[in-house]
Amino acid sequence: MNLEIITNVRHQDLSLIARCHRKAFPRALSTAMGQMYCEKMLEWYISDSRTFIFYLRTNGDCIGYCGGLIFDGIHPGGSASSMIQYSFHAAVKAILLRPWLFFHPEFIRKYRLVLKNVWRKLLKWTGKPYKALPPANIPPHAGLVVIGVSPEHQGKGVGGILLQEFENQAKSRGYNLLRLTVLQTNTQAIKAYQKNGWVITETKGNSVAMEKVLEKND
Repeated sequence: MNLEIITNVRHQDLSLIARCHRKAFPRALSTAMGQMYCEKMLEWYISDSRTFIFYLRTNGDCIGYCGGLIFDGIHPGGSASSMIQYSFHAAVKAILLRPWLFFHPEFIRKYRLVLKNVWRKLLKWTGKPYKALPPANIPPHAGLVVIGVSPEHQGKGVGGILLQEFENQAKSRGYNLLRLTVLQTNTQAIKAYQKNGWVITETKGNSVAMEKVLEKND
């Protein structure tokens, strides 16, 4: 299989990545919200100086992708809220066109996060911007926000290639500490991360925190 890693992602690449995302996560709320929303959601990764995204391409198609966010300890806002704020109007349009999504399990699970971001938008519209504080006691690191592999290419080493490139991207930005969170029920992903040198640092509710410390460049 002739694989090509695309790190200089442009707007015209987003449709390919969005299609891969929807195949990799068929039950996700974002997938149910449609192709256009997924493209807008992924656009966040190429619109913020703290974010990055890359994908694997073969025969002109995206078979896997990965997105990350740099936590520098200075700028406020995590990945979830930042992405929601960026794609807010597209999300509202997608859900109004599909009102049954209000009852989607992921929407119900994240309703507090949704309400918080609706409040942030309301404050902005009234001329009172929401003042988010930088996260306390969190060391600077590169956060792995999302990684997805199309079903027909799972189990073929694609995930390992993406994780290695994520490490390369983090080190090129001067970060040797990597972090992520994953659902405790996603045992397959946890085993894959552990196979690639990640360790579990905390289990809270149904969320598992993992990290990996890279060797520093000479």
